[in-house]
Amino acid sequence: MAKKFDKVRLLFGLFLLPVVAIGSIIAHVIDIPSWPAFLVMIFFFMAQRDKKQIPNIMVGTAFGILMIYPMGILIKIFEGTFSTFTVGLVYILVFITAIIVFGEMVPIILNNYAFLAMLVTIVEMGKAVRVHPLKLLAMEVIGGALFIGAILGIVKILTILFTRKMAKAKAKQNA
Repeated sequence: MAKKFDKVRLLFGLFLLPVVAIGSIIAHVIDIPSWPAFLVMIFFFMAQRDKKQIPNIMVGTAFGILMIYPMGILIKIFEGTFSTFTVGLVYILVFITAIIVFGEMVPIILNNYAFLAMLVTIVEMGKAVRVHPLKLLAMEVIGGALFIGAILGIVKILTILFTRKMAKAKAKQNA
């Protein structure tokens, strides 16, 4: 069954859009891809804006981005012996295995956020124009934290606005 139109969600979107636009413009001006910050924002939404998940999102995503380094080293080591595809596939399979086997032991780094961040970074590194992984990491940490902060701030503002509005309506109703 389809839900009806929700004014709160509309207002939330109207508050969030300028934050996203400003973040994108800043990333463009300083020549760093904005996707790491957007990835954090998406992960936060997927986690139902659960503040307890912020460390897993931030650290896991950072870990995933940084996993491009060992992969690059392995590709160089096995260059001429195995194709880049083969080394990359084995690397991904080992990473998935590590998440399955050790993910509950160290969930802050071995999690789905890390895996998806690693995959997106691999795709990014495969482009003709390469971006240094530390720039991606900076965007993830700074931009992602700013997006999470903005989302939490918007939720707080909307909660205050709608709590007051509902209290006034209730007071009117009781009068």
